[in-house]
Order: sequence, then C-alpha cells, then structure tokens
Amino acid sequence: MLQSQIAADAGEFDVADVCQDVNEKMIRIGVYGLGKISHRVIQGILYANNADLYAVCSSSLEKANAFKKEYSAEKAYDDYEQMLRDQNLDMIYICTPNYLHAKHIQMALKNFKHVICEKPMCVSSKELDECFDYAKKQNCFLMEAHKTVFTPLNQKLFEMISNGEIGQVKSIDAQYATRLTESISEWHFNQTEAGCMFDIGVYPICYANRMANSKIKQVFRLKDEALIEYENGCVAHIATSWDVSMENTSHIYGTKGSITCKNFWKNIEALINENRMIVSQKSDFTGEIEHACACVEKGLIESPVMSRMASLEILKVIGV
Repeated sequence: MLQSQIAADAGEFDVADVCQDVNEKMIRIGVYGLGKISHRVIQGILYANNADLYAVCSSSLEKANAFKKEYSAEKAYDDYEQMLRDQNLDMIYICTPNYLHAKHIQMALKNFKHVICEKPMCVSSKELDECFDYAKKQNCFLMEAHKTVFTPLNQKLFEMISNGEIGQVKSIDAQYATRLTESISEWHFNQTEAGCMFDIGVYPICYANRMANSKIKQVFRLKDEALIEYENGCVAHIATSWDVSMENTSHIYGTKGSITCKNFWKNIEALINENRMIVSQKSDFTGEIEHACACVEKGLIESPVMSRMASLEILKVIGV
C-alpha cells in the first residue's frame, strides 16, 4: 500500500501542497520504474517549477494506477514502449535496475524523448558513450541523475569554493557507507553491474569531482575506497561500504578554511570555518529536475554541469 504522504528530508510532503496548474508547467515527465526511489523522484518533480508529472509506468498496471492516483499523474502504463509512443510526453526519468539503463535510455531516445537516468547511468564507459552519441544523433537531452551536485546547499558551496572563500581546495574526504540490515534486490550485489561502489559510492565520487572542479589525473582503488588526484593538485579520498557504518561526512580543506557537511548528498546545512550555514530545501531531487528541464527549454542536449565528461569521470574512479 502506498503512503499518502512521504516524509521529505526537510519536512512533510503532501501532493496537494505542490500541485500547480498544468499550463504553468513546461516539461511533461514520465517516470519508468516504480521502486522505492521513485517516490522521492516524483516528489522532486512535483516541487519543480518547470516540470509536470505526466505519466508513470510499471510492469504492474495495478501499481502504476496506484501511483497515478497517489501523485495525480495524468497517465498510467504497464508497457514502456506504449508510454514512449505518447506524443504528449517530453521526458523520461528512468528508475530501473542498473543493467537495464542503457537499453531503456536508447528506447526512449529512439522515440525522441529527453532522458534523465538514475545513477549509475551506465555500467561501462563504452555503454555511456554509445548513449550520448545516440542522444546527439536524435537531438535529445540526456543526463545522469546525480542530485548531489544540484541540491541548494551544494550549489551554494560550489559557488563559495569557486569564489575562493576557503582558498584553493587541497584535500577532500567524503564517505557514504551503511551496514545493510534489510534485504535489497539481488541485482544490487552483481559487482559488474552494481555493488556498493555503483549504488552509494557514486555519491562521494560525484561530490569530490564537483568540488575539486578539475579533471582527474589518476586514481588508486583499493576495494571500496579510492584516492583521486586531480590535475589542479587537489587530492580526494572516498570510501563506501555495505559491511560497516561510517560517519557519512564530507570534509573540504582549502588554504583559507574548510567545509564540513554530514550526509552531504542531501543535507541542508554545513559548517564553513565552524560557522553554520543553512539553506531551504523541499526535496533533494528538485534541483536536478529543474536543471534538466531548463536545459531542454534552452535547446541543450547535454548538461553543462552533469555532462558526458562528468559521468565518464565517475566511471573512471569505479574502474569501468
């Protein structure tokens, strides 16, 4: 049974609070794959000021109809290809298992739909390049969904770092680990297509790459940890695990100060040289969705923030 309300990271969520006139929305989005994460994705869409939740799709029509009712979508489908043929649909947000991403991306692009795909977009650099090449051929927008770089807090922190407020960034330490206490889908444990580095390790990787703001020079991997040296001299250490719990905190050290943030991939507050900064946030997914829709509105086929190169740099750390 679906919950009538989903607890947001920064307050309670109610569909009625965010439903707006459809005419004010520009990009009509269909969500494919209605697993656990899809609730929060949909929440992000409903809070976005330039998106409309148009359709939901699951292999179970009963489940799709339940989501349609719960979140006031216009259409519910149990056939992905049928949804893709809907001429009123502008963009697909893919929430299916990792090993199906490339196939589902290319199916959407074949039907000239713009695409946001949950991380990891692809399980190899070859797959990723093929998807971006096809998006270019179809003149469609394609972006990997890495909400971490688009949260209000992290956009503000990136701006502060770019303005030199903590000097030159020399060192970054970021971790995301959780000891599994409940069962998850078996495909998560396939090390060639999933595993904790793909599932949660991508958060500290993406965060470090963004805050370092430089191309990767070299990577040293040891199991579920990595040491990344960037061309600008910054060094990052990232760690992830499903066997142990960690502090799940990021530390950014510059020549003039530092930034510390717990749960950096979704938080609304950080310490800047021991001074607390707090930002407003209704959903940690809204930033990436608004950014993608704005790119489409501008006629872009690639994000200037979460670009093909940004996605390739993440896979470089993973080693695929």
